[in-house]
Amino acid sequence: MRTLVYTSTQTRPISDSELAQILAVGREKNTRLGITGMLAHRESNCIGIIEGEDDVVHQRFEQIRLDPRHTNVRVLCDDPVQQRSFPDWSMAFQPLDPLLREVPGFSDLFEVQRPSDAEFGASRARALLEWFRKHPLAPLTNQNAADDEVPRTRAVNSAIAVLHDGGTTSFSIEAVAERSGMSVSEIEGLFPNRHALLAATVERWTRAVSAPLLPMITERGTVAFMHALLAAHVEESGLMRLLASTLAAATDPSVDGADYYRSAYRQFRETVRTALAADVREGREPATMDPERGAQQLLALYDGLRLQALLTGDTDPVEAFDRAAARMRRGWSEQYEQPSYWEIPVAPAP
Repeated sequence: MRTLVYTSTQTRPISDSELAQILAVGREKNTRLGITGMLAHRESNCIGIIEGEDDVVHQRFEQIRLDPRHTNVRVLCDDPVQQRSFPDWSMAFQPLDPLLREVPGFSDLFEVQRPSDAEFGASRARALLEWFRKHPLAPLTNQNAADDEVPRTRAVNSAIAVLHDGGTTSFSIEAVAERSGMSVSEIEGLFPNRHALLAATVERWTRAVSAPLLPMITERGTVAFMHALLAAHVEESGLMRLLASTLAAATDPSVDGADYYRSAYRQFRETVRTALAADVREGREPATMDPERGAQQLLALYDGLRLQALLTGDTDPVEAFDRAAARMRRGWSEQYEQPSYWEIPVAPAP
């Protein structure tokens, strides 16, 4: 087992759309290879961490080095390790700004006049790894560096950590207060009850996972976006369990927070419907597909597979999604006919 840290410069600044595709494709490649790690970027500069079996890590790095989008690819450190820093993520995503504040001298890696000796980069790469070992949820909780010290943000970040580690059964204002170093009264001054804190946490956690992938909708289409989003959720089983719990609560209007969760789900469904309508206009999907019904079908598949993944150990939701979505899209190309199931002949026994 080893960890390799590298830096690279893109031939031009990375757009949000390109970043989304890099994350989606990179995560799939790393999952197939058994690699975990992290990608951080600022403007046209990237830092990557890849970890796994020795030969696989070096093979993956060679693919990155030969990618024509990368220039000035440099290995900062390449060390044997006993355990991974990112065991849960094929490719966690981290904006660089939080790291620049937390790791002294780290920004020097991107300065034009930086020292060229290998030890300079290696020392900062090891500092980066040590920082992440102390802050394993940083890719989720440090999405807004400017307000990391604001009490509300600190409370929500700590709530993500509590849910990530123990699920909804261990979630309470007291547990979040202990994790954040805040008092119960401080948190209650920000969130009047447990449900308000939970709702804010669901919003931030889902946004941290989905926001980097949203540009895929306009570039690759709705189905590609849903594929990438499902793959990202599979790596966050704590988030999938949380969403399943909140959606179940949303079915009972008497439950605190039910209105919020129903509203959030309807908004997501509208996002999918609007995206499918754009796909039809752009020619990515056939005109015979009704975006309203298409959204219902796509979400039935997406939600059902997430639930199956939580309840069964033999479901690969991403692979199952791709197979079913391919058949669904072929059906969208046909004129809809009301089925008469009882008139469909049963194949005779051999």
